[in-house]
Parts: sequence; C-alpha cells; structure tokens
Amino acid sequence: MHEPRNFKNGSGKETASWKKNFSLGKTGLMVTLSSFLGWTMVNMDSSFFSNIYPLIQKDLHLSDWMISSIITIMAVAGCIATLISGPLSDYLGRKVIFQWTIAFTAIGSALSAISGGYFALLIARCLTMAGNASEWMIGQVMVTEGTPKESRGWWTGVAQVGWPVGWFLTSIVVAVLVPAWGWRGVFWFGLIPVALILLTRIWVKESDRFLEVKRIREQEKSHPQDHKISDAVTKVVDKNKVNQFTYRQLFNSDLRSRTILLWVWQFFYNYGLYAVAFFLPSIAAAHGFDLKDTWIINAWGTAVGAIGYLLAAFLGNIFGRREISKIWLLLGGIAGTCFAFLTHNPAQMAFWWSAYYFFTVGHMGVYIPYMMENFPTRTRGTGSSLMSFANWGALLLAGITSQLMVHSLGVNIATFLWLGVASWIAFLCSFGTPKIAPGKELEDIIK
Repeated sequence: MHEPRNFKNGSGKETASWKKNFSLGKTGLMVTLSSFLGWTMVNMDSSFFSNIYPLIQKDLHLSDWMISSIITIMAVAGCIATLISGPLSDYLGRKVIFQWTIAFTAIGSALSAISGGYFALLIARCLTMAGNASEWMIGQVMVTEGTPKESRGWWTGVAQVGWPVGWFLTSIVVAVLVPAWGWRGVFWFGLIPVALILLTRIWVKESDRFLEVKRIREQEKSHPQDHKISDAVTKVVDKNKVNQFTYRQLFNSDLRSRTILLWVWQFFYNYGLYAVAFFLPSIAAAHGFDLKDTWIINAWGTAVGAIGYLLAAFLGNIFGRREISKIWLLLGGIAGTCFAFLTHNPAQMAFWWSAYYFFTVGHMGVYIPYMMENFPTRTRGTGSSLMSFANWGALLLAGITSQLMVHSLGVNIATFLWLGVASWIAFLCSFGTPKIAPGKELEDIIK
C-alpha cells in the first residue's frame, strides 16, 4: 500500500526560530521566483493600458464609452478565465495552467501593440486580462504548497509584492518608452514574460501535495470500496469529498462561511482599489493634475506599497495573518479617507496614495497566504480562483459605475467610498473568518 507522503519540512533537527521563518529550499526558491516574476510581468502588461489609455484614445479616435467598455469587457474576460483555470489547476496541475496564463498575457500584449481600432484592441486586452487574472492565484498556490510551513506566509507575501512592483515598473517603462516609441512600443515591451515559460518548464515541479491528492483522487475513483486506500486517504484528504466537483466542495458546510466571507472581503477591497487605480488619470484630471503627474503619483504609491506588503508578511508570520490584515485595513481606510478629502496638489495625492497602498493594498501580503490556508489542497486552486473572480468582478463593477459615481457624487465622495468605506467593509469581514496560527501544516488546518 502506498502511504501518503510526510509533508513536514526539514530533517527534524532544531534550528533557530529566525532561520525557520525565512527557510526556503530549492523547490521553494523556484516556485517563489516564478510566481514573483510572473505576477510582476503580467501585472505590468495589464497596467500598461490604465496608464496610457488617454494616448490610445486620442490616436485611435476612441470615445470615453469605448474606453470604459474595453475595461468592463476585460473584467468579464478575467472573470470567465479565472473560473475555468481554478478547477483545471486542481485536476491537471498548477504548473501547466501557470504556463498558459503567461502565454495568454504575452500574446495579448503583442496584439495590443498592432491594434488599429476598437475591436482589435478589445480582443487584445481581453487576452491579456485572461492571462493576468488566472496567473495571480495559480502562482500563489504554487508558493503556498511548495514552501516550508514556517516560512510560507513570508514567501507568499514576497511573491505577492510582484503586484506593486509591476505597477511601479509600469510607471518607469511608460515614462521612458512613450516619448521614444509611443504607446505601441510600451506593449511590445510586454513580450518579455515569454521567457518565464521556459523557466517554469525546466525548473519548476508540481508540488508533492498536489501529486498526492491527484493520486488519491484517481484511486478513490477507480477503487471506491478499497478500505486500505481509504485509510491512507484520511491522513491527507477527506475521502468523502475528494471526488466532488471542486466548486461544490467550497460550499459544503466545512468551507461555506469562510468561502463567502473571504469572497466579500476580496470583492469590496478590490472594487475600491480598481475604481481608483484604473481610472487614476481621470481622477487626477478632476483635481487639475496632468497625465505625467499621474505616473509620478503611481510610482510613489506602488514603491511605498511594496514595503507595506513585506512588513505585513513579516508581522503576519509572527502574530497571525488575519490579525495583521485587520490592522492594515483599518489604517488603510483612514489613509483612503484622507486621499479623498485632503488632496489639493500632486504631492498630497502622492502621499495619501502611498499611505493607502502601504496599508490597504499592502494587506494582500497577508491576505493571500491566509486565504490559501483556509482551503484544502483538494480544492485550493478552485478556491483561490474564486477569490480571483472577486477581483475581476470588482473591476467589472468599477468599470460600470466609476464614471457615474464621480458625476453624481463628486470625486471626493466617490473616492471616500472606494478607498475608505470599501477598506472598512473588508475589515469587518475578517472578524467572521477563522484564526489560524502561523506555521501549521496545511493538512492540519483543513483536509
């Protein structure tokens, strides 16, 4: 009889606590590096559009509603892609789906560079968003399952820093390439992620956790009455649920409440963020600032935000990820409120955007590993992608409502609702989710 693998890391020898908190190993290094680079690169490709759409709009003679519709339909593409990619990663593997997401992003960027009109640009951006939406969570699942239990919160947070780093590099790339090559040259830069496919194909392996659950699923399906298999299964996974459709598993009694609360948490936070981040040029213009001011504001916010991610990840690995999330969201809502009402010049906007990024956006340095720990390996890819669906559903709502809210409520009230109230709604959701002590084996949290 094939016994389940022992997932505990290390040789059993005592090591210093600080060393355990940062241990990684070769497998952990490769999945963390791949996830970080992937998230950085695909986020760059995605955020290029939000930084230069006024230039594209002018060159291709696109109306305001055309730009809004592109962002809205991009969100629909992201929603569909992430709902499909999650179950595929739970059945086919994390690695192969990760590679496809990178390919979609790169192809979409190249097609964006040669777009000559509305429909061509729409198709290109949807391909990019499909890859971007799916890559985020698949990469984080790889890190969660491939790093040691003592340090996975830290390294998952490090990989997640690819988000602000991607936005920061976008600001630099746009500032350098637009004057020299125009907006099309920016999208040609987006072909760089193709190299990451080669990296993952050669050096990244599927996690033992996924391979074990895959083996168990196949054995349970072919030999459901084999009690020897069932005895082995119960040590790693709930044998009564392993062959259920993964989305159904998320709404069984053991996962239902955390699935719903984590989804609402993610949805409201992202709705507020995207309503401002994707339309920051328009919000800056409403305050009388120009497009170049927006690039500088974004650069400051995302650079400072990266520190918020890392500090949250570090503290979460000591005091608990849910607890640090609460503090970051509470303070981030205060910073967002100040952004809404205390912005009178570009420097003030940059300061409060940086503070909001440090706390509210930075809380993702602990939300992601915490969320991953709330789902068992048998459905971790699906659960994570459902959370990613919340992101792109939030972007969809932001695309539909942002202009309407600014025109009906004014830019100050609208940004207060997006950056202040939305952060506090996420903060309240955290009270209903379970407390998980750092450093526990994933299988000891939930099977």
